Amino acid sequence: MDKLSVIIITRNEESNIRDCLGSVKWAGEIVLVDQSSADKTVEIAKEFTDKIYITENKDFCEPDRMFAISKASNEWILALDADERVSDELKQEIVSLLEQKDKLDAYYIRRRTYFLGKWIKGCGWYANVLRLFKKGKVSFSGRIHEPGCPLGSVGYLRGHIMHYSYGSLNEYFEKFNRYTSVVAKEEYEKGIRINRGNFLLLFFIKPMYFFVRKYFLQRGFMEGWRGFFISFSASLGLFMTYAKLWEKQNYSKK
Repeated sequence: MDKLSVIIITRNEESNIRDCLGSVKWAGEIVLVDQSSADKTVEIAKEFTDKIYITENKDFCEPDRMFAISKASNEWILALDADERVSDELKQEIVSLLEQKDKLDAYYIRRRTYFLGKWIKGCGWYANVLRLFKKGKVSFSGRIHEPGCPLGSVGYLRGHIMHYSYGSLNEYFEKFNRYTSVVAKEEYEKGIRINRGNFLLLFFIKPMYFFVRKYFLQRGFMEGWRGFFISFSASLGLFMTYAKLWEKQNYSKK
């Protein structure tokens, strides 16, 4: 049977990391890259693995994905976030897959995302994510929320990753503020600027489209007030991203 390396990027995840690592303690190896946590994340992680690497804080995990992969010693890799868990069904499916001789290069896994204690099926949140792959068969650019690019054949697993993304509104808005700042910085570095020609598109049309897509087309309305909140905040997130971009481009002129 091929052995599995699990890679996880962390930053101040002491409330999540024990359950996350406990769900993959059956793996052949756990590689944890910690972005200079100020809490007990690393201390807890040492109970499960000695392959822990410390990097500087980058405000989001994606920039350290390729680094974590480079530290993995096994051919097969499962990438997880600290607020995710591997279900028992998925564990058995992965173990069975690794025993097979003929395998594809990478596999998408269905992810159940929870918001304030409820599994959200609408809003585009119940989706496949590319997380199980052979080393060298998936590339990550390091951009925020970038899903990874397969470099070979792909398949789909039936088991689920359980994603406990937001346990409170405070946690949601902390990430909201941090992620919109990161995306605004990325847009600025790509050369995108706010001007008269794109003002209405970026501040009104795109945010409105995002709300309509999530709430109506992706059936967010079926999730009650959570669906409305997720759809509205996604729209607001776009608005705030471009507001921060506008602030950045005007500040840089001074």
